[in-house]
Formats: sequence, structure tokens, C-alpha cells
Amino acid sequence: MTVRTTSFTALLGGALSALLSWSAHAGYAVNTLAAPDASRDSYGELVNAQGTSLGEVYVQQSCPVSQWMTCLVDGYAPRQPRSAWWSGTGGPPTLLQCLSDKVSPTTSWDKPCQAEGINARGVMVGRSYAPKGAFDVQTRPVLWLSADSRPVDLSAQMQGLPAYASARAVGINDQGWVLGRAQAIGNGAGEYAFLLRDGLASLLPTGGALSVKAKAINATMAVGEGQFDRGGPSGVIAWTLGGPTSTLRTIDGTENYVYAEGLSSAGHVAGFYWAPASKQGNRAYVWYQGRAQALPTDAGYSSVAYGVNAAGQVAGSHCRTDQDIHGCRAVVWTNGVRQDLNTLAAPPAGYTFVQAKSINDQGRIVGWMVNGNKVYRGFLLTPRF
Repeated sequence: MTVRTTSFTALLGGALSALLSWSAHAGYAVNTLAAPDASRDSYGELVNAQGTSLGEVYVQQSCPVSQWMTCLVDGYAPRQPRSAWWSGTGGPPTLLQCLSDKVSPTTSWDKPCQAEGINARGVMVGRSYAPKGAFDVQTRPVLWLSADSRPVDLSAQMQGLPAYASARAVGINDQGWVLGRAQAIGNGAGEYAFLLRDGLASLLPTGGALSVKAKAINATMAVGEGQFDRGGPSGVIAWTLGGPTSTLRTIDGTENYVYAEGLSSAGHVAGFYWAPASKQGNRAYVWYQGRAQALPTDAGYSSVAYGVNAAGQVAGSHCRTDQDIHGCRAVVWTNGVRQDLNTLAAPPAGYTFVQAKSINDQGRIVGWMVNGNKVYRGFLLTPRF
């Protein structure tokens, strides 16, 4: 059962002093997460405890002669998104290797591999395509020990789990436990969440959901989303690893579609919800120790919380509902107060910070910005304490 509270002081509890201390700092230093060249885009998605950033860049791709017919039919596009790694100061990206680079040569939006989680030691997990037979591919969970290492196929560790059509790893904690999700085989079959821990694979409880999408993990818990009724609202599932399972089905007491995006090391869950009756778009929320609270969102705007840290700081976006991405602003909520990151840091000339995607326990934030020519660049913001 969800217990609502209207006080952010009560919601965040012992983190309040840390938040007030943070609010006194003098803004952020800005680093750009560089693209491979000036004509390509870059996006920041994750930042770990050491300030290492993960995200995506666009790279030039070619169509192999052996697949020219596929390129002709599907439509060849020279831009392909690839997962990238940046050091703590931004700089040139290192592209992560895939199990196979040849399985998806034609579609600009198709990703041969994608990093979805990173721990404090810089170990990354995600998914990668691998050949399946002569003409098909399969999505498999993978792990990268470093930015320049070959990916390790984790599917061999999934012995004993239900049969699946595809699987991916979505998070890894500092103990090396991997959280994943898999698409079960069967007519009408949904997804299930699994944990790879010390060489053993286990299913996570569904919490009564028909289908489960795992999202994030820390040292003691994991979170995901559940579809509880076919075609009905979604809700958030929080697993205490080795303990009970909790669910969050509503934020404001009405019928809500609730989604999880981020999990802090202290157990805060951040995400967004949508209430069909309100017709106000998405609204960001934070959930901590059984209490859920909507984050301040102006009338005529939607908001999404993507990341949260141990102090309860939430990073996300605040967007005009009548505009495109240029109507968005990257924001941080501190003690329930929303601040525009464009006022706390100076974007490069011509750019606007539009999405804040992750925040670590030191207050570093990654996301992406855009200029008037629709050139996108990732950014890393470091607090000036």
C-alpha cells in the first residue's frame, strides 16, 4: 500500500541536511561529452560513482557487399547509434564493442549493442545482437569489464530460467550482481526479471504482475515495472534482494500508469506517472521508504525524473507540452524545489541543457543538450562545492 506525504522534509528524512548543504554550492563546471566528429551527435545517459559517463554517439556505417540487397530493401542509412564511454572529464569517446557488428548494418536507429548499467568499478552491462542461425539474430545479455574489452555473453549463466526469445542485462551493482529482463517464449507470454548472482540465476517475484520489466539495481534492492492487467495501468515493483517485494500502483490516488527510471544507492526510486483523467502529461515522482511524492511541475508542462542519488536529489526534464525538444529544460529537484540546470551552469554557446538523465552521489549529472541547428551533445556537470 502506498502512503502519501505532502512534506518533502518528511519524505527525505535524514538526507535533508545534505540537500541544504548542496544547495549552497556555486553551480557546476561543464564538460562536453564529445562526438566522434562535428557532424555526429552524442548523448549522456549514465554516470557512475567515479564520474565515468556512458551514453551514445552516432557513427558512420557502411553496407557490406554481402548484404547489399538488404540495404536496398530496408533503406541504407549512414548514421548508426553506438554505446560510448567517456572518462570523468568528457573528452573523446571510446566505442563499446559488440558481440557482432555485422548483424544490423542497415537501419540508422537499430543498435547492435547497448550499455544499460555501470557500477563504481566501471564494469558495464547491457545487450548485444548475436547471430542465430543463417538469417536471424538474438538479443543477449552482455558484460564489459572495461571500455576497451570484448563483451562477455551472459546467456550461458541463465541456465534454469524459463525459455526466452531475447534477454538483456539492465543493471549491475558493486558486488557484481547483474539484473536482467527476458522475453518469455509462448503465445501471449510477457517478460520476466532475473538476477545473476555469484554464478547462479534466479527469477525475481512478479508481485502479481503479468509481465515485468527490470530497470535498476543497487546493493540491497532492485526495481522494475509491472503490467498487472492486460491493457491496464502499469506499476512499479521494488524487490528487496532476499526479502519482501513492494509495489507502487498510484501516486495521486487515482488510476495511474507508474514507471520507474532510476534507483539510488540509498533506495530512492525516481520515475514518472501519467493519470489519464488529468490529461496533464507525465509527472515526475520520487518514492522512498514507502512514501511516494509527485515533484513540482508547472501547469502546461510535463516532467520526468530519470535519476536520483542517495541524498534524494532528482535529475530529469521539465517540458512544455505544446513544443518539441526545444521546449524542454534539464532540471534538478532538491528538497522538492525544482531548478533549471541552465541557470546553475553555463551551457556552451548556442546550446540548451534539455535532458538530465543520471545523477551520482557526488552530485555529478549527465544528460544532453541541443542547439538551434538540432545538433545534440552530451554533457557532464560537476558541482562546485
